[in-house]
Amino acid sequence: PTDINTNFSYNARSFRTWQFVDNMTFDFSPHVIKAGVNFRLGRSTDDRSGVAGGAIELAFNFSRTVNNNFAFPTALPTGTAINSADRTRLESMINDMLGRVGTITQAYVNDPNNPGSFAAPGTRWLFEAKHPELDFYVQDTWKMRPNFTVDLGVRWEMRLAPTAAGSRPILVPDKNITLGSAPANNIRWVEGKLFKNEYGLILPSVGFAWDPFGTGKTSIRANYRMASDRFGTFLFSSAIFQNTPGNTALGSNTTYGASGGLLRNGLPSVAPSSSPATLSTPPAFSGNSLNVIDPNLKFPKIHNWTFGFQREVLGGNVIEVNYVGKKATNLFGSYNVNQVNLNGTLPGTGETFLQAFNAIRANAGYNSPLINQLFTGSSTNNNGTARFRLLNGTAITQGSAATLALAASQKTCVAAEVALGLCAASGQRVLDVWGFGSFFQPFSQYTGGLFVTDSNDFSFYNGLEISFKRRMKKGLSFQVGYTWALSKDSRSFDPVFTTVATGTGQAAGNTPFDNSNRKANYAWSDFDRRHSLLGTYVYELPFGKGKPFGSETTPVIKYIISGWQIAGTMRVTSGRPFTVFSGLNTLSQTAGSFANCSGCTRNMGSLIQADFDNPGSGLRNWWFDAAARARFSQPNPGEAGNSGRNFFLTPAYAETDISLLRKFRFTEHMNFDLRVDVRNLTNTPNFAGPSAVLPAGFTQSGNVFGTSIFGRINADLANANRRIQFSGKFSF
Repeated sequence: PTDINTNFSYNARSFRTWQFVDNMTFDFSPHVIKAGVNFRLGRSTDDRSGVAGGAIELAFNFSRTVNNNFAFPTALPTGTAINSADRTRLESMINDMLGRVGTITQAYVNDPNNPGSFAAPGTRWLFEAKHPELDFYVQDTWKMRPNFTVDLGVRWEMRLAPTAAGSRPILVPDKNITLGSAPANNIRWVEGKLFKNEYGLILPSVGFAWDPFGTGKTSIRANYRMASDRFGTFLFSSAIFQNTPGNTALGSNTTYGASGGLLRNGLPSVAPSSSPATLSTPPAFSGNSLNVIDPNLKFPKIHNWTFGFQREVLGGNVIEVNYVGKKATNLFGSYNVNQVNLNGTLPGTGETFLQAFNAIRANAGYNSPLINQLFTGSSTNNNGTARFRLLNGTAITQGSAATLALAASQKTCVAAEVALGLCAASGQRVLDVWGFGSFFQPFSQYTGGLFVTDSNDFSFYNGLEISFKRRMKKGLSFQVGYTWALSKDSRSFDPVFTTVATGTGQAAGNTPFDNSNRKANYAWSDFDRRHSLLGTYVYELPFGKGKPFGSETTPVIKYIISGWQIAGTMRVTSGRPFTVFSGLNTLSQTAGSFANCSGCTRNMGSLIQADFDNPGSGLRNWWFDAAARARFSQPNPGEAGNSGRNFFLTPAYAETDISLLRKFRFTEHMNFDLRVDVRNLTNTPNFAGPSAVLPAGFTQSGNVFGTSIFGRINADLANANRRIQFSGKFSF
């Protein structure tokens, strides 16, 4: 057939690297000089059929809400004559059977050979970018004395911004859209560089190794090293290049379906009505969101310092003590530059938005001069406050000030308001009518979120490591290590794959809650575990040939009992941090605020069984008992919550695994391996973190407390139960 669709739907990404490495060594004893270069010329290719929130193939559905005229010659039953769920199923079935078209969509990409127009329907998005890196180093290993060696080195790295490798250019905003920039509603995307090249990354390294007794059994080492890191290129290809305004567009048609359109009559074109050049300047107002790169982006810098002591003891065993410190700056991060402003005011109104919100919340009869001004242009026109109350009455009651601020920022006029003379036309943004477009958010083209990826995050780590190693001796070898560590950062969540985590999940705690105070997010890392005890061992059972027991038995029995070995691992760690969210947006619309907690300590959680959520229904696992739960409450509007990010700790973790194995050798080339592996030998349950979001309206007493699942673990585990696996392998 000639109509087979060969344009398969898939998204693919490839990365090719040409690398030139050359190292040289010059022996000028007692100096040994090493130098080298490392040139990495990367080239990424992004090949997509899914762009602009749709697909390049024509797609349609039979939506009952779009094609919703079910009058027919005889109208469908109404009211209680038919169950509402059954009516929904019936309407969907009618549209499916008759081919009543709902929404039609098709994504388009711009034509690189003719930038003013879109390419033919079905054209894939193909973007190629270069990612060059140029590194140089020189190092001197100086043996000052037979038992004392010093290392001195330096790296010079040139980290360059990606550049377009194909015919499509990289597009960037024509205005600065970082925090503190002048508000704008006419940002245009033009050809340019994502960020500046860094040519001056000078990274020193210095260290020494000392054998104080000259016996080769003791070593004292110390080192300081400064390093850099590269950016994950996936962020640019997935979140930046293909989403740039003017590069792609989604054509959509609901008019055909709303007028009763049928599939058998054919489908209309859904090509975008605007050209790429027009779309490169988005409308002055939308509820859309977009990811952009800070033009002042810097590459990460890591300071690493270590001090270690190693000593051979007890005939070949080794004890080792190391201190490790790390400080990282210019780490990858993202924030919403369109975080709503709760403290804005207007001349003559005498109140900020937050003050107005609290007054409206406390007094059902209060009329706010500020809200009146924003919504009607007059501080005395009480229709403004009335319109504001209708935006989200529940959020007002709960105290979600940021939720209301966003709703006010995105409020558009409806026909009834036009009839009352409050607006000039339906669909117009209310704030724009009265000239207050940037009151809540500085960039109204993307009020849903303008997420800026920058390099302003930081971290700090301190760790003390103690280990004891026994080499194989008398059939036994083992290694056991204990680490005391403290890791803190302003963000643990990697923004490469999802630029900003929103809502009330654990990752959302990494999102800046207050753009003007990014340091407020500095707390224990998501992966911080204060204590860790890890061990491995191998033990050859003392039976059979050459062993203390059974060496004098018959050859058959000796063959069967010889060569058995036990190996295992052990892991015991303290709990990791987690965040308790209030469930409300009291400060930021991007992520929920933290819960308040009165007199709480980090380790106040413990595993208990209770029926808090449904008294009398049976016991469940909980992490916070009744007394602990009573300490929690929700913050006031404008507050972030006093418990902060990652204040609490999940249950500790303990698990041991063991294996029994034996190799039966028949000939030089034939053998059989038999093994038994047991995971979680002691069948110890390790519980996951508890539910950490307060329900809306949570109080220290009252009915909500009795039905809340806050603090419940239930049966959620971080490991599996005991598993025993038998396996065999015959090799020949």
